Order: sequence, then structure tokens, then C-alpha cells
Amino acid sequence: MKVKRLFVFVMLVMFVLLMSACSPVAFKAAEGDLPPNVLDVILRIALGFASLIGVSQLVAALVQVLKFIGLVKDDTSSRWAAGLNLLMFSVLVYFGVFQPQIAMAILDGYAAQITVIILFVLGFVVQITGSKPAYDKLKASDFPLLNFSYSPYKRA
Repeated sequence: MKVKRLFVFVMLVMFVLLMSACSPVAFKAAEGDLPPNVLDVILRIALGFASLIGVSQLVAALVQVLKFIGLVKDDTSSRWAAGLNLLMFSVLVYFGVFQPQIAMAILDGYAAQITVIILFVLGFVVQITGSKPAYDKLKASDFPLLNFSYSPYKRA
């Protein structure tokens, strides 16, 4: 019964967070207000950072690439992800302060496109490097379809 109540509570919290993430937030200053200062820009970016799907996908893809090439171990991947998230947040703050005409949604779209390219390239590399060892292991295990060859037969 406790697990069910905990599950319902977690789902309720997730629903409230989802609804608050989808609710419109006014980012522009009203007529007659002072222009936003740097702290206001950083707070606006911090509020919107959680909704940037492309940036989070880019961080996850970069961590996986670094794992694939051996720079990141499984036990340190969370630290690498946190560091890359901090780096991405810093880049977004830089663009928010020094290039305010560039919308965060545009940067998030670029991050999503870069992620797609990284994942395609990573998938291609895994296919190229992984097919030969997989074939060798299946052949060594006497998998019946892989040990048959037409080479000794001659066609008339």
C-alpha cells in the first residue's frame, strides 16, 4: 500500500511539474519597465533550462561518445554529465547576456540537430566496429546458419 501511495504522489508531482513547464511565462518586460539586468537574464535562463530537450540530449550523447572512446567510465559518467550541463548552462547564459536577440529555442534546436548527427555517426561506428566481432562470436558458438558455405560446391 505504501508503494502505491508513493507512486501516486510521484505521478502527481510529475504532472504538476509538466503542467508548470507547459504554462506560458512572460519573459518580456512590460511597457515602461526598466530593461532586465544580468541577474534577471540568468534567472530567466535558469527557469527555461529544464525545458530545453535538445541541450539535455546533446549532453547525454556527448557522455555516451566519451564512454565509447574510453575517456569516461561508468562510475564517473554522472559527474561528466553534471559538468557538461554546467558548461551548456554557461553557454546559454553567455548568449542570453551578450546575444539577447538569439532565442534559447533556436539554440536548443541547434543542439538537437547536433545530437542527431552525433547519434547517427556513433551508430555507424558501432555497426562498423561491432559486426566482425559479433560474427566471429556467433561462428565460434556453432550457430547453424553461419557455418554453412556454398564454396565447396561447383555449379555446372
